[in-house]
Amino acid sequence: MKKIKLEENETIKCSNKVILLDQPVYVSFSLKENGIFLPSIKKGDYVYQEEKIAIKKGNHFPIFSSVSGIVEFVDTNRIVIHNDFKNRVREHKIVEYSLNTYTKLEVSSLLFQLGIINSLDEEEPYKLLSKSVNKTLIINALQQEAYIYLQTFLLKIERKELIELIEAFLEIYNFEEVLIVVPRNQNLLLEEWNLCIRDSRIKMIEIEEYYSLSNTKELIRTIKRKSYRNNLIENGIIVFNVSTMLAIYGALKYRRPQIKATVQFTGNMWKNNCYMEVRIGTSLQEAIEQLNYKRTKEVLLLNGGIVNGKVININDCVIDAKTLVVTAWKVTKETVQESCIKCGKCSKVCPVNLHPSLIMEAIIKKRNLRRFEIQRCIDCGLCNYVCPSNIDIYKNLKEAKEKIL
Repeated sequence: MKKIKLEENETIKCSNKVILLDQPVYVSFSLKENGIFLPSIKKGDYVYQEEKIAIKKGNHFPIFSSVSGIVEFVDTNRIVIHNDFKNRVREHKIVEYSLNTYTKLEVSSLLFQLGIINSLDEEEPYKLLSKSVNKTLIINALQQEAYIYLQTFLLKIERKELIELIEAFLEIYNFEEVLIVVPRNQNLLLEEWNLCIRDSRIKMIEIEEYYSLSNTKELIRTIKRKSYRNNLIENGIIVFNVSTMLAIYGALKYRRPQIKATVQFTGNMWKNNCYMEVRIGTSLQEAIEQLNYKRTKEVLLLNGGIVNGKVININDCVIDAKTLVVTAWKVTKETVQESCIKCGKCSKVCPVNLHPSLIMEAIIKKRNLRRFEIQRCIDCGLCNYVCPSNIDIYKNLKEAKEKIL
């Protein structure tokens, strides 16, 4: 495994303060993300905060409103709600539930009913936790890309809640071990956590970050020193990041759906890099108005980091439960796609030792791709990042892989 070290510009820092954006004018919910959702409300209806507004076709997995207000627009693609700024809920009683009194079935059922999703690109928590064999729970707090610190930050400020949930999970699922993976040189964080850990099955794992750890199987390979060909859950391994753990905590502790997300705004073009607690469904435009952001043609907005983030449009992007990081990055030169110069940089950085330039040539000449083992690609996007010809290698590899699979 090649280890691509994360190099950072020390001038790009992130403030430890959390900005609260609690009163968006409108919230919007996609009905085409992760399946097809069917609206259960119509235009003109009044909805309460935390009210179910759509269900997934096939299994009825729900979407909930993050505000109270009037349904402004609804079709097969999205729901838009005009916030009345009253935060009205049907029941005002706040009850705290004991986490360790749940059964496995009750946990999975509640997480499904409350629509809790996995902010990693993995199966939803209710599915993973419903499996019969649960040996290892891994909590991933690595940054995974340069300038991204959200998971470590949440691990610091939400320690009490996370420990309460972990200890409950040990009792409910009888995990053999819970591994909390943190970046190396987090001495203060390790000290604070180790002072609070009472169960010997909970272990802090400190590792040096490198880019391919953005892929779950590569993370497992590094921690467990073992490769897994099959689905990880078949080996009794569950991986959540800190964001997902906190969403689970809120659902089990208060029996409420997740209506807010904590997002990191990073990059070299924000006046203040910071964290923001945002109502799910808030438009990106309304969120970044809090940051004195000036729109220019030279700046890319990305959902994610500077290597693997997806370019987004400020006018049609909304923050959902999977939005963890928004990057604003100044483009220093015009990116014009040119012909491959056979430099080999894409092969040198590939974490799984593929040869993207040869695969690209085979794609163009319509040769058999199976001999290149393209299914081993972990979708990291590093080949794109280093390509001096600005070729969209990743897009072509991904399309080719989908055809083969």
